[in-house]
Amino acid sequence: MGNGKGPGDFVSTPARELAAKITKTAREGGRLVRSRGAIGELALRDETTVSTRGTADVLTKYRNPAFVSRVTSRSAAFTEIFFGEPNERQRTLIEAAAAYLAGSGVELLVMDKQMGLHPEHSHHCRTIVTKPFARLLVMWDKLIFDLPAGREEEEPDQVLVMIPEWGDVAKRLGLDPRAIFCDATGRATYVLGSDYFGEVKKGHLRMAMYAEKTRLLAGSGGGLGVHAGGKVIRALDATSGKVENKGAIFFGLSGTGKTTLSVHHFWLDPAKGESVVIRQDDFFVMTESGTAHGTEDNAYIKTEGLEPEGQPLLYAGAVSPSAVLENVYVDPKTLDVDFFRYDHPFAPGGRCLNGRGVVVRRELDFTDAEIDLPRVDLIFFITRRETIVPPAARLDPEQAAAFFMLGESIITSASDPTKAGQSVREVGTNPFIVGSEGEEGNIFYRIIRKNPKVQCFLLNTGGFGGRTVERSSEPLDAPEAREKLRRFVDGGKHPDTGSKIDHALPAGETMKFKVSSVRYEVARGGTRLRARNDLKDLLAALDAGTESGAGMALVEVAVLAGQKISIQDSAAVIREIARSGVVWKRDAFWGYEVPESIPGLDLARYDERRFYTDGELAALRETLRAERVAWLARFTDLDPAIAGTIT
Repeated sequence: MGNGKGPGDFVSTPARELAAKITKTAREGGRLVRSRGAIGELALRDETTVSTRGTADVLTKYRNPAFVSRVTSRSAAFTEIFFGEPNERQRTLIEAAAAYLAGSGVELLVMDKQMGLHPEHSHHCRTIVTKPFARLLVMWDKLIFDLPAGREEEEPDQVLVMIPEWGDVAKRLGLDPRAIFCDATGRATYVLGSDYFGEVKKGHLRMAMYAEKTRLLAGSGGGLGVHAGGKVIRALDATSGKVENKGAIFFGLSGTGKTTLSVHHFWLDPAKGESVVIRQDDFFVMTESGTAHGTEDNAYIKTEGLEPEGQPLLYAGAVSPSAVLENVYVDPKTLDVDFFRYDHPFAPGGRCLNGRGVVVRRELDFTDAEIDLPRVDLIFFITRRETIVPPAARLDPEQAAAFFMLGESIITSASDPTKAGQSVREVGTNPFIVGSEGEEGNIFYRIIRKNPKVQCFLLNTGGFGGRTVERSSEPLDAPEAREKLRRFVDGGKHPDTGSKIDHALPAGETMKFKVSSVRYEVARGGTRLRARNDLKDLLAALDAGTESGAGMALVEVAVLAGQKISIQDSAAVIREIARSGVVWKRDAFWGYEVPESIPGLDLARYDERRFYTDGELAALRETLRAERVAWLARFTDLDPAIAGTIT
């Protein structure tokens, strides 16, 4: 039985029926709390936050709540998706969770909200959490839209049940302490053992976007859910001589600058009638007619390193009394917020680089009441690379679909120093795809081909000309070498990290490079040990005396960041693309177009032959090309026209 909207909506499944039973049992037992006032009061005294911070409540000096969670990121490794029928293990856990809720007498907090505003692309979302975790509903309430009056008693399109304390319950029962199950067919999700708000947000988005795709494939409306921010750019077009409204969407993995660019004003010229109108920062539904429909009322942003000069809009939003923060450092005495301090009582290593906040979009400059784009004109795939990817490239439809599939960036030193600079890829920059990833690429390609006026671009927000440099090598059996390895394995930061060092370029020019990280590798019998776990095991063997270190060398490797592509540079690129002011030329190796000139941007800073010898350049190109070809070859159902564009 569906909700009457059409194909792709929920059907009755065991997981969905159990969610309805949980709600009914709690309501009949007088244990169901819907009052927003009551939920807000509970969140104000959130036990996890006040006990770890040692404060009377959760408020900062700005009078906005700043919560602390025990789990500080999504539990992707514990997330499983099924379609209607759970397997035996999944069924056991879901039924045990329902039995706990029924038998413990715990009060349940419930909130019904609406995702999206367009009548054909909106979703009634119900979230149920246990009483001690009211903060999750306060954040959810802030993020998306109120349900129209009188609809709370209707059957929702989708339900998410969250039991953060499940780990303690599971120990008594001998069951898995953490699990996230999504029944895509029944549109029911169970989050067991995590108190991280991202599970609520992404859990609902995952279900809604699958429903949209299912409708699209059935020919009953719907669209492609894309992990992208978007805005209207009002720019004086060099071709028409008029100010034109151009709908722009921005794809990007976490940390690439997607949200920053989605809400930036690009220093356009208001005296000429130029401006931006911010619509969304995270998810749209793209349709075959070329429209894009927003999903959320407000913005869920990363706060790491947030400052007023480079990101004035987001900073102002984050220190507003109406913002809600999560895992951001708050001084327990002054209650001041520090977006550059990452102390955290529960994060691995005591540091959380995943501070978040829900900021009110309409409090930001350059916003209006709309969240949809009536037309998409510009699509940007944001990546963060450090070597040979240019600040911008213009793509044809096949290349655009290929870069949608590549969804590429690099691992940062903050994420994992042992893997800094290595490629990371996620189809559509979207870790929440349900079903075939190749199918998603084919749908995107179909949409682009049906809307030939859409222009697509690759945008690098990282750096250019970076490299790794082996700085020293010493015998591992020396005590000093072993201690260096120990400090590195234990998470210690090298004193040179963040400093600048001189490095000679091929033409003899000396340039200062920032040391983004320093790592250690062990050369052993013609191979290199690089992974942290391998180094940890070797160190344990050295300590135990089963290895002596003889014949091994400890190699110190510095990762040098390239010529930084600043927010000012990226803004100039987007601004001039919107103005039709970029002159393009074809790149002979990659086949896409790269800028020959961009007003206000010195492209000589990003000349690959300035930074690399011919041999280095050939090796970097071939390595990246081979990675891309191998990645695309994984998707057997991908249209050959997409896979064949990079060869």
